[in-house]
Amino acid sequence: MKKFNYIFFSLLALLFTTACEEPQDENPVLQTPTKFVLNNPVMSTQYIELTPETTVNLSCSQPDYGYASATNYYAQVSFTEDFAEYAEVNENPYTYCAKIEVSGEELAMAMCKLRGVTTEESYVDEPACPLYVRLRAEIKGAPEQSAIISNVVVLQQVKAYYAVKLPGYIYLVGQPSGWTQPSGDNAAHYENWKLLEADDAIGSKIYSGTFEVAAGQATFRFYRKLQGWDALDENGVIYSIGLKEADEATDVAFTDGVFTSAIVNGKGSLNFPEWEGGKMKMTVDLNSYKVTIQVVE
Repeated sequence: MKKFNYIFFSLLALLFTTACEEPQDENPVLQTPTKFVLNNPVMSTQYIELTPETTVNLSCSQPDYGYASATNYYAQVSFTEDFAEYAEVNENPYTYCAKIEVSGEELAMAMCKLRGVTTEESYVDEPACPLYVRLRAEIKGAPEQSAIISNVVVLQQVKAYYAVKLPGYIYLVGQPSGWTQPSGDNAAHYENWKLLEADDAIGSKIYSGTFEVAAGQATFRFYRKLQGWDALDENGVIYSIGLKEADEATDVAFTDGVFTSAIVNGKGSLNFPEWEGGKMKMTVDLNSYKVTIQVVE
């Protein structure tokens, strides 16, 4: 019994002492980093032909923040070692420093950006060249104190390809565009009937366009692709977008110069019977499936 009491009180004392001690890592203090090393890639001397499927592997040490922290990493590239001009490769951060997989497509896009390529016509196929790489690191929530740039490494033979990210678009189909069949054969006709993403919102799936619509011709819907009236995508969803699924028009009207409504994948056109002619600004949001149409004075 005495032995049992001794063990019990010894354990109790140990627990009490441990509970009163301040854990060393409970309140870590962020230090402004001074050291951040990007390791020389294994493939640094290899010929690398970029494709959408290519991956370039990098690794680094975490910046010396004073403690292990969740860190965001961004790759930057340049054609010169001094990075007088450079482009950042990835929009979404890498978070695992021991294994950073850089997309070949994103690298090619960055190289095109550095070369000033904006269209396929302006692209000139060039031989493989040295591409200098570095990383930018920061802790989310404390970017100013935590931001640091790594050393520079070089990939000696990188072959790019045309990879320019352009705004997405959909089409206005209906009376304003002559109810021309939305097919690939009529792509040239529909060049003037596109709603596009903003240049600074590529990938947003929010499309806008302003069109002259004559009186009595304000009946229309939208198409995601020019594949035909009833064509379906790979998921079996019709390319047409309207107010309802059925192929029939619905009369609608502006309120203080604005019309807003939910939309669906279907052929139900919008019809403005009181439209007297003029310009309409149309915005289609395919995230929330909502259309907004405004009268342009």
